[in-house]
Amino acid sequence: MRAHPRRLGASLAAALTLTLAWPGTESFVQPARADSAPQTTVTEAADALTLSVPATPTSLGYTVEVPTDGALALTTERAGTPVLTTAGGDTGALRFRSGGAWQHATDVTDWSWKDGVLTLTADSTLDGATVEARVTPAADRYQLDWNVAGTEPDRLGLAYDLASAGHWYGHGEAETPQGGPGTDQPWPLDSGEVEHPSFGPASYHMIDPFWYTASSAGLRVDTDHVMDVAINEGKDGLGRFDVESADPYKATVFVESTPLEVYRDYVGIVGKPKKSDATYEQYAKPVWNSWAQFYTNIDQQKLLDYATDLKDNGLDGHALQLDDKWESNYGNLTFDSKAYPDPKGMSKKIHDLGFDFGLWTTLWINLDSDNYKFAVDKGYLLKDAADTAKPCTVTWWNGTAGIIDLANPDAKAWYVGRIKTLMSDYDIDGLKFDTRFFDDKCAPRDGYKPTDYQRLGTELADEFDLQGVGIRVHWDSTAHQAGFVTRQVDKGTGWDSVRASVSQNLAISTIGYPFVTTDMIGGSGGQPAPEKDVLIRSAQVASLMPLMYSSTSPVDTNDVTTGQKVVYDQETIDLYRAAIKRHERLAPYIWDQVQQTLKTGDPIVRPLFFDFPKDKAGYTVSDEWMLGPAVLAAPQVADKATRTVHLPPGTWYDVNQGTVIRGPKDLKGYGAPLGVTPAFVNLKAPGADKALRALRSDDAPAASVLLAPDAPETGNGQAFEITTTATNWGLQPLKRVTAALAAPDGWRAKATTAATAASLAAGATLTTKWTVAPPVDARWGSHTLTGTVTYNGGTKVSDRVPVTVKPEPGTVSAPYLTADTTGGDAQFAQAGDQFAIWADGQDLSGWKDEKAAVYESGVVGEMATVRARLVSQDSVSPAGKAGIAVANDLTAPEKGGYAVLVMTEKYGLEFMTDSDGDGKLDTWAGGGQTYHPAHLKLVRDGTTYTAYASKDGTTWSTVGSATVASASGTGDAGVVASAVNLNYPGERIQAVFDDFTVTAS
Repeated sequence: MRAHPRRLGASLAAALTLTLAWPGTESFVQPARADSAPQTTVTEAADALTLSVPATPTSLGYTVEVPTDGALALTTERAGTPVLTTAGGDTGALRFRSGGAWQHATDVTDWSWKDGVLTLTADSTLDGATVEARVTPAADRYQLDWNVAGTEPDRLGLAYDLASAGHWYGHGEAETPQGGPGTDQPWPLDSGEVEHPSFGPASYHMIDPFWYTASSAGLRVDTDHVMDVAINEGKDGLGRFDVESADPYKATVFVESTPLEVYRDYVGIVGKPKKSDATYEQYAKPVWNSWAQFYTNIDQQKLLDYATDLKDNGLDGHALQLDDKWESNYGNLTFDSKAYPDPKGMSKKIHDLGFDFGLWTTLWINLDSDNYKFAVDKGYLLKDAADTAKPCTVTWWNGTAGIIDLANPDAKAWYVGRIKTLMSDYDIDGLKFDTRFFDDKCAPRDGYKPTDYQRLGTELADEFDLQGVGIRVHWDSTAHQAGFVTRQVDKGTGWDSVRASVSQNLAISTIGYPFVTTDMIGGSGGQPAPEKDVLIRSAQVASLMPLMYSSTSPVDTNDVTTGQKVVYDQETIDLYRAAIKRHERLAPYIWDQVQQTLKTGDPIVRPLFFDFPKDKAGYTVSDEWMLGPAVLAAPQVADKATRTVHLPPGTWYDVNQGTVIRGPKDLKGYGAPLGVTPAFVNLKAPGADKALRALRSDDAPAASVLLAPDAPETGNGQAFEITTTATNWGLQPLKRVTAALAAPDGWRAKATTAATAASLAAGATLTTKWTVAPPVDARWGSHTLTGTVTYNGGTKVSDRVPVTVKPEPGTVSAPYLTADTTGGDAQFAQAGDQFAIWADGQDLSGWKDEKAAVYESGVVGEMATVRARLVSQDSVSPAGKAGIAVANDLTAPEKGGYAVLVMTEKYGLEFMTDSDGDGKLDTWAGGGQTYHPAHLKLVRDGTTYTAYASKDGTTWSTVGSATVASASGTGDAGVVASAVNLNYPGERIQAVFDDFTVTAS
């Protein structure tokens, strides 16, 4: 029988709340970036507990709400807004599997708050089984541990409502029904479906149990066991994170200000790279690997012909690697003498062509290998988990094998000795490890855990030059800190794989592996040879990644599915070579980012929202990325000649067109023919100068001009300063350089420093200061300034910025009058047909009529139309109101004929009238969304008023119609505003209007 839920403080629940405070969270086991949360409180209400962590100078604070009347759940909020909510219904928040059936926690039956830990006890859907959960808060995160009593579950899990946190990211290489990770990688994760049942430390996939969200929440599951992860499986909107163990479930929930801060919190736990295993040259030039070019149809002569073709066509690289099918048998660690009659001579020829020579290797020893029996007899192989008296055998893509047990010092020494002898005998410079270090079918050596084998594999690989292709180790802190290059899982050769290579690098780099490279350019998954456009676009993508990993030759290749030779044309060679050269020019900037990552742990390849968290559009962009702080990469990843490019806020230089663009902006239909790789440089970011010089197209102008500030503001007749900065991005000096500034008619613009230069050296700038002033009667709103620079006898470049002329309090001119019933010293201004009002006012409604107005007296006849355009309004109160009004006498609404049509700050339109002539507004119509500018219209037909609104002044919608029996004779009309600040004392509204007219109907 389940115990009845304890009604916590039931006798006083209706009248009292219980608050328990605790001064700190020293028992929290994970290091917090911020100080432990001071004065954390737990408050009990009638139906819920609320754990409150206050803000600190370095964290925003948060609350965790737990219902006590209903199933156990956790709702995490920041500033009153949910950022992460557990699942409800039959799924349940805290779930466990027992006897093959899923159960979950239900009613909270008891709780305590002691020593900084909130302990919750709950019933479950399984009779006799209870759940105990412990929440341990810190300033920017909390630890959630829980276990089950009364039964022996084989799985424990957490489940979340995905939508509660916005979009989800992280995970690493995701298994999906659509072919992931080889041909699919949803970004965000919830935009697709993730079904990853063998998510664990022994997986070949690059994965970590870490997820983060658009709401700046995050989840880390602390486990050494295999997980079953499902995100939006079957489009169910849920995230399920199940651990295949009965051990207590341990998780950390992060609550931060931005997704980047969540990432930094995670890296603070697992560690940042201590070094980069790749050298500068390995970042600068591609490595060429034989796999996708030949697969296993490879021999000595083919490899040498391949290397010679690359050299002859100017396809540079730092190393050439011989991949699979060089051994006499897998695990023998000897060359196949038939296919490779002279390995040492082959190595010398490769070196003579200017390449280092590398070799593929693995820890698998096939059962038919010459070394298998020897390794078994010596105890060098991992043991079977079901019977540790036998060696563990596993199936991999080249047969059935045992795995060398790296926890056995003798086994490791034997393997390393064989490898080093091989390398010495044949002048082999480096290795490509392509292997698992452990398998879930195997038993770890006594004293070791499965996750230890990630560390052991890391230590092994670190003894060798990995030639810029790194090694696939994960999950363990050692893997994070080793600084290996991370290459993706094998990709296909179609467009879907090109797109997946982008989103997958975003996923891998933002779970703590910052030195990423795509899979082999063009794909390597055993599919037909890539088409020309796929190969070129893949190379362009890779040119804007930290490293380039090449295989398929743009000269010719072999189609593994048909055995036929595929010959590419000269354009393929030329554009592939251009991608290599682009990447090599960019290498100094990339190397700077490597050094920065070693200092901070921040990823080099990252989503737009890491750098621009307030730009909501960036959270769903899956085919662009930031390469460090200065480069936005947007290469074409579809079979099209145009694309849409999203630019976040900032000042961006288009490296192909040589123009300056201010974001946020969507460039629709951006031209991206096969020879164009769209990329943009954030001119105000660190490293912009290096990036721009590396990426600027030869066809782009040698110079640029930049106006600053980006969006100046001024008042009527008020002078301000602006600068034009001309920069020579070319390699040669510019001659006869002249800066100019064009302002609207009637404006004054005068240079106060030099605007010309006889010569401008490469990399030099000419900065000119200008004093600019609008006329005293300039229209409020946006105006354009255009800066130009001409050089070399006529070449011209330009930049534009908007200048906002803002209204300032002044006076209005006849025939216009002002009125103020707010008691708050309203202010007014006029510029031609434009009017501005600054006003207080508790409300503009029936209970309180406080407003300021600019109006005309005696202009509204019995058949009349009153119109105005509400250009903008700004109030702290979401109910702030601005619009038009009519009355027999606007200074005395009690004289009748009173009606107003206003737009509220957040709640849309309101049409109110005085139906009985007492001066109080007592009818209402309206609603909808707020928009600006808003065209407003009141039509009087005797005693009938009809209100209309329009977004463009052409197409009108009826807001409402009402009879105002007290309307008589000729009345007043004007524009009005009220701050509606009852709940925001002292706050004002500013409203700007134009096109105010009154006409006879």
